This record gives sequence, structure tokens and C-alpha cells, in this order.
Amino acid sequence: MRNVFVLCGFCVLFAVACGTPPGKGQGRVYAVVNGEPITEATLQKEVEGLPPYVRPILETPAGRAQFLESVITRDLLLREALRRGIDQRIEVADRVSMARKSILLEALLRDVADKAPGLGDDALRKAYDENAAQFQVGERAKVSHMLFRDKALAEAMFRRAKAGEPFEALMKEVGTRDGEVAADLGDIERGNFVKEFEEAVFAAAPGSVVGPVKTNYGWHVIKVYERKPAGVRPFEEVKPQLLAEQRERAQRDAFEALIAELRKSSNVRVLVKMEEGAAKTTPAPGAPPAPAK
Repeated sequence: MRNVFVLCGFCVLFAVACGTPPGKGQGRVYAVVNGEPITEATLQKEVEGLPPYVRPILETPAGRAQFLESVITRDLLLREALRRGIDQRIEVADRVSMARKSILLEALLRDVADKAPGLGDDALRKAYDENAAQFQVGERAKVSHMLFRDKALAEAMFRRAKAGEPFEALMKEVGTRDGEVAADLGDIERGNFVKEFEEAVFAAAPGSVVGPVKTNYGWHVIKVYERKPAGVRPFEEVKPQLLAEQRERAQRDAFEALIAELRKSSNVRVLVKMEEGAAKTTPAPGAPPAPAK
């Protein structure tokens, strides 16, 4: 959400800084390069193309100024490439053509995916009932833990947790120490962790803190939030997974239907038979026969 505000506020921040009167359609003009304006709309498109990890740079005046300079520099270089006729070189034109094809195909696939039919709860429930065995799980527990190399530190942290200090606050404190770990493990299933850790977790009451527990990794202080018995995961819990799977299947069916329709409505002749090991080509009409070997 923070990046969304950055993107929305970017042009406003530039407008305040530059104070250029608004233009028509394209918004304010921030720079003019050889008579061609760099407008608010141009910069907005440039921002949207930035990787997410770069966008926070635009939160500072210096970052915004640097970004505008980079757009101007790239525009100058692009104009120089065109002046030299680099776009007319065969190898460059081929790469541009391939890039254009990739962009068009990506847009087509996105269009097909967006228009693929969705599934309602009834259809999802039916898929859930028909594949109940797929959602069978063992006994589970929702846990967080703190791991220490030193038993004395683990014991001290355990006493603080038992005394009522919030476990989450203690985890943040542990995270600042070298060589120690604090993590929310979410739901863990019996059989996926080391024996000593599991025995402590699945013997504990929900809401309790246990430890220190010794494993080959060190000393653990564990908070058990919830225990869940073995069985079939509830529909509401697996619904997002079902929705994603059914959506993927619907998209795949839509792609295959489109390809079949295009094949049926097009005149396609395969002139080369690809066989294992080598490709045998069909000689052009009137061409002399290949010499006998």
C-alpha cells in the first residue's frame, strides 16, 4: 500500500517542486528535450515500470530529481541511437521484432486469463468433497519459538515469558542477538520436526510456553498458540488453495480452447517433418533430387 501512495503522489510532488503550469491531457511538463516535452504522464509510466525495491527512492526530493535526470539522459541516448540509424541494423531490428512479439503474446495470455470463468462456492465445495483425501493432515500446532546457543539465556527468557511478558515482544528482543533465532513457525504438523521439539509442543496446552527444550540446534523456548487434531482440513481453510487450482485449470482450458479454435480457423501446412536425431526437409518443387549416399 505504501508503494501505491508513492506512485500516486509522485507527480504531485514533482508539480510542487517544479511549479510548471498544467498541460492538456499529458499533465504538467517537467522538462523539454530538443523541443519534446517530458510530461507528467510520461513520468508516471516510467515509475510504473520501476522494480518495487527501487520505488522508495522517489520518496525524497533528491531521489525524484535523480530519477528525472535519468529519464532525460536515457532520452538523449535514445535519440542519438536513432540519429545513427542503429534501429535500422538487421540484428537490432530482429531483437526489436522479437521483443514486440513477446509483449503482444504476454498481453494476449493475460487477456485470456482475465476472461477465464471463475468458480463459485458450490463448485469449490464439490471439488473439496471429491478430493477430501488430498486435504488429510496429521496433528498440528500453531507455534512460535526462540532459539539460543546458551542454556542460561534460554532459561532467563523462559522465566520472563512465564512471568507474563508478551512472547512477541521477547521475540523481537532475541532477534537482535548474534547467532540466535526468533520465528513464527505457523502451523507445524507432527512428523516434520525434530523429536524433542515435537514432543514438547504436542504435550503442551494451548496458550502455554514451554522450555528450554534441547535439540541438536540449541535451546528452544516455545509458545504454543493452538492445537489442531488430525483429520481433513476445513473447507474455509483450503478454499484459497482450491480457488487458485481451479482458476489455473480454467485458464489452461481457455488457452487450449483458443489454440484449437485458431488451428481450426487457420490454414497451417507443416513443410518440415521433425524426426528423432535430424530434420528431414521437403524439397522445393523442381529442385533436383538429393544425391544418393
